[in-house]
Amino acid sequence: MKTLIRITAALLTFMMISCENMNDDPELFPSGEGFFILNEGNFMAGNGSVSFYSTVTHKIYNSLFVGANQRALGDIPSFIATDGNTGYIVVNNSGTIEVIDIHTLESLGTLTGLSSPRQMVIYGRTGYVSSLTSDELTVIDLDSRQIAGAFNIGCTSEAMVICEGKLFIANWSGGNRVVVADPGTEEVITSINVGLEPESMVVDKNNRLWVLCTGGWMGEEVPQLVKINAMTCETEAEIYFSSVDDNPSSLTSNASGDTLYYLDGGVRRMPVTALSLPEGTFIPAGDRLFYRLSASGPGGKIYVTDAIDYQQKGDLLIYNNLGEFEDAEETGIIPGFMLFMPD
Repeated sequence: MKTLIRITAALLTFMMISCENMNDDPELFPSGEGFFILNEGNFMAGNGSVSFYSTVTHKIYNSLFVGANQRALGDIPSFIATDGNTGYIVVNNSGTIEVIDIHTLESLGTLTGLSSPRQMVIYGRTGYVSSLTSDELTVIDLDSRQIAGAFNIGCTSEAMVICEGKLFIANWSGGNRVVVADPGTEEVITSINVGLEPESMVVDKNNRLWVLCTGGWMGEEVPQLVKINAMTCETEAEIYFSSVDDNPSSLTSNASGDTLYYLDGGVRRMPVTALSLPEGTFIPAGDRLFYRLSASGPGGKIYVTDAIDYQQKGDLLIYNNLGEFEDAEETGIIPGFMLFMPD
């Protein structure tokens, strides 16, 4: 009888401890240095997700938004911008922006009714959101976390950067120009002609804006890399690829801004002082489907996403500054945009 009582008491104690652990709210991902990955998910499936790779634990943490909010993020998350402890996840095909606590991924609200939003930049207490289907940028009031209006730039838009107090906006879908606007007055200053379909942009350490133009998704033109003086808005160089068969994308730079990286049959790199494109790949793609690229983290490491077949879960691939493979971690479906977060 005493033995039965002891066993019963032990079981009750175990159950109580187990229940307490179940009621705990464990951390979905560790604090400290690392980066978010937006997994786009399958088109129209609404299964986009958020991952976090910790450069401290060297592990990946998946399905963070649904874990924090018990609901799906939406259809094709394409970009995330941050304002202090607040994040803004742009969900393209859902036409929404999820406002989140950047440390917990808990939703602070959802902005709806946007027209195919793509990217977001922040200037002061205002956010500007580009659109693939509208000639207007959506204006977000960061204090109220509400849509405050819009302003017309005369074309659809994609990539955006702010440099020298100017907002540079790429007219990607079928376009061939970069619109320059004053974010203070929300007026267009000028536009700069570039190659067909400027897909990505980055500012180097010398405040030169580099624009990667794909030449059109059907290969209408030879792709080119355009270098623009952000102060004068004058084109300083046009560097052409070898043929219409080149398929460059995902232009970025390292943390110091002295080296450019982009995807074209693998990872390619070039110093910002170069007058021509690199002849070979820095990291060959091999049988991988390189989709997105980031090189702005610490230690000069290169992070590439592999979309595999655009249907199943993809991979995050990690290379050192010599281009040597270090690790692969499974992500969500179609891992895309990456955003580094400092410690």
